[in-house]
Amino acid sequence: MEANNGNNNGDDEKKQEQVVCVTGAGGFIGSWVVKELLLRGYRVRGTARDPRKNAHLLALEGAEERLTLCRADVLDFASLRAAFAGCHGVFHIASPVSKDPVSSLILLLTFAPIP
Repeated sequence: MEANNGNNNGDDEKKQEQVVCVTGAGGFIGSWVVKELLLRGYRVRGTARDPRKNAHLLALEGAEERLTLCRADVLDFASLRAAFAGCHGVFHIASPVSKDPVSSLILLLTFAPIP
C-alpha cells in the first residue's frame, strides 16, 4: 500500500474520466447517491422515466460539469443498455412502478419467482 502524501490529483483525474450510472436518480435515495458521487468528483449519468421532472438534480454542486440525465425505464432493456453504455459502474436504485396492483404482483413474480 502506498503512502498518501496529500497529492490525490491522479485519483481525482481518474474519477472525472469515469462515468457512473445511477438508476432512479430523481428518487429520495437516488438523489443522495448522485449528490455523494458528484461531491467525490465522479461523472454521473442519472436515469429517470421523465428527466424533466428531476431538474432539482441540476442544482447540485458539480452537476453542471459532471451530471447528465437520460430517459430510461427499468422494464425496458434497450433504454437501460443505452444508459449503461460506457459506464464504469452502476448504482441500481430504481424499481418498477405501476399503479395497478395486479400488474405490480405480476412484475414481482416475473423478476423474483417463488421457488
